[in-house]
Amino acid sequence: MEHLLRYLPAEVGRKAVRYMDIAREIRLMSTGVSAVVTEREIIDLEAPVTAAQLRGILNFICRGAAYSSQNTLREGFVTIEGGHRVGVCGHLTTVGEGAMLEPSTLCFRVARQVIGAAGKIKPYLNGNLLIISPPGCGKTTMLRDAARILGAAAPVCVIDERSEIAAVTHGVPQLDVGKYTCVLDGVQKSKGMLMALRSMSPRVIIADELGGDEDVEAVYTLVNAGVRLITTVHGYGPEDVVRRGRLGELMENGIFNSVITLCGLGDIKDVAVYS
Repeated sequence: MEHLLRYLPAEVGRKAVRYMDIAREIRLMSTGVSAVVTEREIIDLEAPVTAAQLRGILNFICRGAAYSSQNTLREGFVTIEGGHRVGVCGHLTTVGEGAMLEPSTLCFRVARQVIGAAGKIKPYLNGNLLIISPPGCGKTTMLRDAARILGAAAPVCVIDERSEIAAVTHGVPQLDVGKYTCVLDGVQKSKGMLMALRSMSPRVIIADELGGDEDVEAVYTLVNAGVRLITTVHGYGPEDVVRRGRLGELMENGIFNSVITLCGLGDIKDVAVYS
């Protein structure tokens, strides 16, 4: 957690550290509010922050993630060492190919390595698997542990578009994603899946948060090549996903052998097996 704490103002860090075992988010706001968000409550740290401090923190973060920060800022976040994602709200303008932002809120989402998080889904890892989950229910943590399990015995490739699964720093994964797992970090999912297929001969490809049409086309290419896919999508159940155009098409065409829906933190709400 030291990777995250070093970005916080001193007083905020001193008060937040006592809650790090249960923290899901740390929020800093230009109105002066600083708080820890847990699964059950919001804890006001009563450690005031200023707009100037938020600007300084964001500048510090972006200097440390210069390679990718301008691109991801356009999508509202930057990922720091350890796989922690910092969500950013504020006034955004683009200048040329860059992005400039006057932050009003920084939301540090706490990433955790939970060994055994994929234990409940291990029986379904031998086929194409889709995990459906609302935000904050542990799907990325579960996906990371699935990579660790599968990558212990087979060539696996993780497509880590937002550096959240493996937390690669200076070319080295900071989180355990498996002995024989390789990681394509900071690359668009659809391009990364095809790059891995062409260059790494994986038995399994793992990617988080399918979304656009390009992702769907890449999935079809993988399946036609006989590569297993473990992936996730935001949602509340199969009925929710089926209504979403091309994503729903994947389910209707029987691409996934199993579909698991999460609710709560790592809790399984439903399992659908399609053989």
